[in-house]
Amino acid sequence: MENSAKAILAYIYKDIREYDEYYLQECRELCAAAEIEVIGEISQQARSIHPDTGFRAGKVEELRSMIKALEADLVLFCSPVPPAVIHRLGELLDLRVMDRTSLILHIFETRARTKEAKLQVEIASLQHSLSTITETNETESHQRGGSVANRGSGEMRSTLVHRQVENRIRQLKKELSVVEKDHRRAQERRQKSVIRRVALVGYTNSGKSSLMNQMLKRNGLAKRQVEEKDMLFATLDTSVRRLRYQSREFLLYDTVGFVSRLPHELIESFRTTLSAASEADLLLNVVDASDPAYRQKEEITLETLKHIQADHLPVLTVYNKIDLLDSTDGLFGLTISCLTGEGIDELMAQITKVLYPAEEEMTCFLPYAKIGMLNRSRSVLRVETLEENEDGVYVRICGPMDYLRPYRSYRRNKKEGIQ
Repeated sequence: MENSAKAILAYIYKDIREYDEYYLQECRELCAAAEIEVIGEISQQARSIHPDTGFRAGKVEELRSMIKALEADLVLFCSPVPPAVIHRLGELLDLRVMDRTSLILHIFETRARTKEAKLQVEIASLQHSLSTITETNETESHQRGGSVANRGSGEMRSTLVHRQVENRIRQLKKELSVVEKDHRRAQERRQKSVIRRVALVGYTNSGKSSLMNQMLKRNGLAKRQVEEKDMLFATLDTSVRRLRYQSREFLLYDTVGFVSRLPHELIESFRTTLSAASEADLLLNVVDASDPAYRQKEEITLETLKHIQADHLPVLTVYNKIDLLDSTDGLFGLTISCLTGEGIDELMAQITKVLYPAEEEMTCFLPYAKIGMLNRSRSVLRVETLEENEDGVYVRICGPMDYLRPYRSYRRNKKEGIQ
């Protein structure tokens, strides 16, 4: 798709209650992210979608006139329309017609950087095209009567293309499985570690990457910042950074953003990427509080988390961009500004409080042979060395009760000279 493409947005709704201006605005923003210029919009209220062209005959002619007058290159359907209808309308207009899922897939294709992400996007794109081929074949077969004798050469070619696409998907899935094995090994190593995991989730372009960068600055890790862009789906590949706050460490994941009605093909193909959210110990739902539709976008995130089976995890709602607000009244959560840094320290403190809630303190005498065990726990335990002798070391340990269990057998409540 050329960057200079000029599009007409098309929308069909049954009644005024189904007309969703927020959803249309989201489509406009998706076009901007794909560097597509929206030069016109057309909509129709109808009880049903026309089985051949989506719009009724009069509206199709109106659309044809708009295309000619505005010199459009593309028609984009924001509302759900069967793939076969998209295909036939494109042939009728002699113009590219695409749906919202295809647009999102295009954006993902241009954003993918890692081999894993590129494979995932290609699989999702082919699966979507496969549904188009299947539905078009079924519709045309029904129109011809469905018998083998009635199949035309075009339908035979479609069947061949269908088989080729299926073979390509199988090949890509094999390649992806190899990449995912490495991903799972890394995940398993992290799971064996005592360090906790936090995932940034939220509607795309809510400020997740900006928040990660602010937290990295607090840790003196400005050189490890991630890319920030003011557009939908600026982040596609998951980034992971190790952070510390008041001697408490955790891994922070910056994940792909969500949108309403995220295509099933993408959720399925990006299951490994989205696992960063479903396997975390804590989720930070980052919300752009300056967006008039922030409540809807907050709900979209919660619905998506449910879809990927991550809705059982603890969530901290973080309202970003409060520097653009006159008041934070009505925001029931943590309020921050990634631009000014306001509220970041309070957020970091709350994260560690949730990750490490119940703490205990004890004094222990550890033989030198057990010091390695202590070193492996330092990311979650605060350790103060009290005294060393030839047999071992006395330490004061503070941290979550679960992590202190291995040390209870070494507990020493009293020793001369040690309080």
